Amino acid sequence: MLLTKNIETPRLIIQSWRKTDTDFTLALWGDAENGKYMSDPSSENQDEGYRKAVAEMEDSPDGYYLIAILKEDGSRVGTCCAFPENENYDIGYCISKDHWKEGLGTEMIGALIEWIRAASGKSVTGEVADLNLASVALLRKLGFSEDKKTRYKKYGEETYFDAHYYKLDLE
Repeated sequence: MLLTKNIETPRLIIQSWRKTDTDFTLALWGDAENGKYMSDPSSENQDEGYRKAVAEMEDSPDGYYLIAILKEDGSRVGTCCAFPENENYDIGYCISKDHWKEGLGTEMIGALIEWIRAASGKSVTGEVADLNLASVALLRKLGFSEDKKTRYKKYGEETYFDAHYYKLDLE
């Protein structure tokens, strides 16, 4: 799915992910720190099947894969996604560690929530590892509350995370 119009914030342009974003995405998600709590594999475990799946995310029928770009200099600073199902949008996000503690995650996800609201979404969910304290804090700051306990596995690895789904009702 592709955005019909970019999402803009004071510092970011959030646009549909394109094939040209593949190298940035693989490096971001595969980085030991950036991707620590993601279900995506570390760089050394990104097999051909995984790399091919990432390269084919553009215009996915399952949801919106998006890239966040700094207005200031045009550099890519993060990714986010939204998967609509029955008026709920399940989201994911990652900000480059070079830009942690700058408020870009809050800005990016806040804008994504407003876009979901404008698209008549009724709720937003996100699955977060219990140990990912920064991500838990970001969702709580934006009004999410703990919904249900879960557990997930990192692709191609024997790494498991205890986690929770967090939910924000938009009505």
